[in-house]
Amino acid sequence: MPAPDFNWISVEVRVPTRSPLRTLAAGVTEAAAPQETVTIQLPDLTRWPAPVDKARILLESAAEVEHALMVQYLYAAYSLKGSDEVQDPAQQAALDESSPDSWSHLLLGIAREEMGHLMTVQNLLLLLGLPPNLEREDFPPRKDLYPFSLHLEPLSQRSLAKYVVAEAPGNAEGIDDIVEIARESAGAMINRVGVLYGLLGLVFVREEDVSPGGSDEDWDDMLRQLAEVAYQQSPPATWHLPESAFQPQSVANQADPSDWQVGDLRVHRMADRAAAVEAIRDIGEQGEGPTTEGERSHFERFLGVYRGAAGLPPFPRAGEWVPTRDVPTDPRLDADFTDPRTKRWAQLVDLRYALLLGFIEHYLRTAGDNRDILAGWIVAEMRSRVAFMARRLTGMSRDGGTARAAAPFTLPSALHLPDAEAERWTVHRERTEAAIAKVEEMQQSDAADGTDANLQSLLASDRARLAFIDAGPTPGSMTSFARDIRPLFRAKDIEHMVNLGVDLSRYEAVRGSAQSILQRVSGTGGRPMPPPPDQRWTKVQIELFERWIAEGFPE
Repeated sequence: MPAPDFNWISVEVRVPTRSPLRTLAAGVTEAAAPQETVTIQLPDLTRWPAPVDKARILLESAAEVEHALMVQYLYAAYSLKGSDEVQDPAQQAALDESSPDSWSHLLLGIAREEMGHLMTVQNLLLLLGLPPNLEREDFPPRKDLYPFSLHLEPLSQRSLAKYVVAEAPGNAEGIDDIVEIARESAGAMINRVGVLYGLLGLVFVREEDVSPGGSDEDWDDMLRQLAEVAYQQSPPATWHLPESAFQPQSVANQADPSDWQVGDLRVHRMADRAAAVEAIRDIGEQGEGPTTEGERSHFERFLGVYRGAAGLPPFPRAGEWVPTRDVPTDPRLDADFTDPRTKRWAQLVDLRYALLLGFIEHYLRTAGDNRDILAGWIVAEMRSRVAFMARRLTGMSRDGGTARAAAPFTLPSALHLPDAEAERWTVHRERTEAAIAKVEEMQQSDAADGTDANLQSLLASDRARLAFIDAGPTPGSMTSFARDIRPLFRAKDIEHMVNLGVDLSRYEAVRGSAQSILQRVSGTGGRPMPPPPDQRWTKVQIELFERWIAEGFPE
């Protein structure tokens, strides 16, 4: 179940005009007075009196927000047209997916970073001996928790304004016009995500760390001011975690940064308070907190898309050119998909999404053998399955006409895995069987899907995975080309390399070129694969490929 909701209470606090705490008030404004009284909306955490209880509700809530933001930004990125769908050169540049400055590239980068934030929050939960939490509410969320009413919606100036303001730091200037549009779009605009990370910072530091006279950096200054507000709710002893709360042995289960570290996606693994505090600060400064680290922050990048940056035009207002496809808002399978073939593809995306979430939780709940296999499956689902299918859906009709489809990202009815290891594999088997049945239905129902190479490859991979699960995963289980290696290559990777004479979808071709492929993906020789600006392979992908070679290229 999602984390329980909490009430919000209004607390008045007098702060300097330049205080980062001001961003936690109702909106971001530019004021001239050296001191001003602002109203901070603070969650009432009196129902959770112990510091570890406060940490749990805040971390579970933060995990929900990160998960929801990640999916929302992915949906917005996939809603954008391709550069071949517009004629104007400036518009083509903004939509050119091969450019690192394109709108889709920037949004997908931010979505990946939200995944990094989500995994870091999972590591913080594990550090306190708490279970991982991949919950979120369906769209639109009902709880009064999120920075605004989140929607799976096509990117527009109004939705982009919400993203800019939600990610804005306390020292943001010159965005009053964007704030106004965001308020019109979202109603009463309160950036509460910053409150969550500010309070998490407070809970994880010691009481003496927020005493007067410490560092004057924005983040530390904000924590001291926030402590004064929080202590009005309950005494200091109820806010700060004791040393006994930290479980350093949990590192073995935590997400390994090397499995995820691509580009600006940062995952923090931690064994003590100091590392946890730094992780919370890093998330806050890159994205959802009340301070910012500058050019790499989500705020700066969203603002660049909104205003126009890197030689690209500003994002168009309503009535100007339309940069998105006609995808639905908050799609529902039964209500929004009347084209039978498209509905089957949307159902398949949801099945892959359920598999992905299950693999992530299993990965976090095991420190033993097959963890690298699970990590490889996670990467394959994210890059080669869910992302590919979600983008493909936006090119398909949802009603037999010109309206386009999109990935519903429906949560599975039973999200969390059982405690017993064998029962976790049973869940994976049932979901894999459902995915196989759906692909077989698709192949039988439509001639184009019957010959679709991606579906054929997916079916082979899932059948190999099912055989692996039914055999009973054991320590030192062998890799498999169909199950583990073929899914590492995206459709665009296969298309690119076919033009260079190597068919990455065929076992014989990959085996024959294995050393050359390894050099390309690891950056040790030949032309890099994938080529920039696409993200390079992670360490776990490279090590899985190396293991496959060392094991003698099992099919």
